Amino acid sequence: MAQQNKFDYCITQDGDKWHAEITRRVTARRTSVSKQKKGFESEESARVWAKETLADFVENLQTATKRKADKRIVRNELVAKAESEKAAAAALYEEKRLAAIEARDQGEEIE
Repeated sequence: MAQQNKFDYCITQDGDKWHAEITRRVTARRTSVSKQKKGFESEESARVWAKETLADFVENLQTATKRKADKRIVRNELVAKAESEKAAAAALYEEKRLAAIEARDQGEEIE
C-alpha cells in the first residue's frame, strides 16, 4: 500500500493563469480542497505560494493539536482528582456508617 501525505498541494493551469490548491486526503480515493488561490501569472509563483501556505497550514494544525492535547491533559487530571476525592468521601462515609452501626449494636448489648 502506498503511503501518501494527508496534506499536499496541487497546481493547475486554466488558460494563461495558474491555480494553487492545498488538498487534504479524506479517504484513499477522495481528496478535499482546504485552501485555494487562483490567478497566478506563472507556475513558479503558484508553487511558491502553495509551499509557503502548506507549511503554515500544517504548522497551525500542529499547534492546535498541541493546544488541544494540553487541555485534555488538564481535563483528565481534574477528572482523576474528582474521582479520587469521591472515592475518599465514599470510604469516609462507609467508615462512619459502620462505626454508627457498631455503636448502636454495642448500645443494645449493654442494656
